[in-house]
Amino acid sequence: MKLAVWSPLPPSPSGIADYVAEQCGELARRFDLRVVADEPAALEAVDADLDLYHLGNSPAHAYVYRAALARPGVVVLHDFGLHHLVLGETVERGDRAGYLREMRRAYGETGTFVGRQVARALGGDLLPAMYPLNDRVLDSCLALVGLTRYVAGRAALRLRGRPVLHLPHHVSLPLDPVPSRAEARRALGLPKGALLVTAPGLATAAKRLDVALRAAGRVRAAHPSLRFVVAGGTDERLPLAEWAAAALLGDALVVTGRLGLDDFVRHLCAADVVVALRFPTHGEISGALVRAMGVGRPALVTALTPSADEFPEGCVVPVTPGVCEEAELEALLARLLGDEALRETIGRLARAHVTAHHGLADTAARLADFLEEVHGRKGALAAEVERRRASADGLLGHLRDEVRWAARDLGLFDVPPEIEPVLADLLRRD
Repeated sequence: MKLAVWSPLPPSPSGIADYVAEQCGELARRFDLRVVADEPAALEAVDADLDLYHLGNSPAHAYVYRAALARPGVVVLHDFGLHHLVLGETVERGDRAGYLREMRRAYGETGTFVGRQVARALGGDLLPAMYPLNDRVLDSCLALVGLTRYVAGRAALRLRGRPVLHLPHHVSLPLDPVPSRAEARRALGLPKGALLVTAPGLATAAKRLDVALRAAGRVRAAHPSLRFVVAGGTDERLPLAEWAAAALLGDALVVTGRLGLDDFVRHLCAADVVVALRFPTHGEISGALVRAMGVGRPALVTALTPSADEFPEGCVVPVTPGVCEEAELEALLARLLGDEALRETIGRLARAHVTAHHGLADTAARLADFLEEVHGRKGALAAEVERRRASADGLLGHLRDEVRWAARDLGLFDVPPEIEPVLADLLRRD
């Protein structure tokens, strides 16, 4: 089977690029693979029996989004929410009306109100996270893959009979064997006897680093050797140095900048505790978190998010978001840094779970089996997608969209099929 994989590849700033590059090596054992890493001159130029679209909530995936809507295939939804991606395709291109149409189609009058606030840059980080704006993708796909139970479960409620796969985010460690803590620190020039708290991956506002730095600054009074390492690139809008100075961390803050994958893994191995908070969340799970667990490091994650709920109790350390987040984080950091045996126990449980359930070869084989199943049903699945598209055209489609959000207010995830003849009859009477 000829399989087209649509996704940016390294050195793209999208973290999904590394995931796809690692997975493609395994998929190439089963399929005739064509990787579409940039927007093609024409969709018809990509010859494939089935398309696999990797979608994340960033501008790097805009061309993948457009192709997924135009040519239905299997979507790997790395983020359940695609709000920022849709904003980039509409408002940021000057099409404010198109964005408001999408918000109304998905969320009715509430969507119109919220959309106006977001389009005026008044929505902050929370409103886009509350309104995923992934309707077009869910309506257009033949099948869907979610990297967490949260994404797969919510998508399954919408896809109504189309295949859905929960595929655990694989772990891939380029260093074999992985270095010990001492070996990693020696290679990176980090202090041998320090207590290292590491925040891996691109530093963004959602990763709660302002809160983490304040908590680490207070914990450092009892642990003077503490160093806080930001292992990765940084959103230039984040005032990390100012936050560290206010937290009295001074030169205890280490910011590495963007890292190659080998050194990134060395930083995980060098850490005593990993901080992988994320709020608000768009339903994603962090590849950096899975790698940290894979090398046996205890990780602090935001409670009630996929990063916490995806793993058995004891494999990660949840921190409740909200007014008590900072105090809770401080207490947990102090507890972990003061108890080496506890850190080792959590790290051992994390590594055992990831090794057993997140292996690259096993997860890629599950995905390959799923793709072959979808290919075998492609005709029927494509016909259903086309039926839904046809009913979305014209005045009938407009009425159907207006009814959609009312159905959701009643707890339904879509308009029941029996409603369409009623709407058509109303149009004929007019």
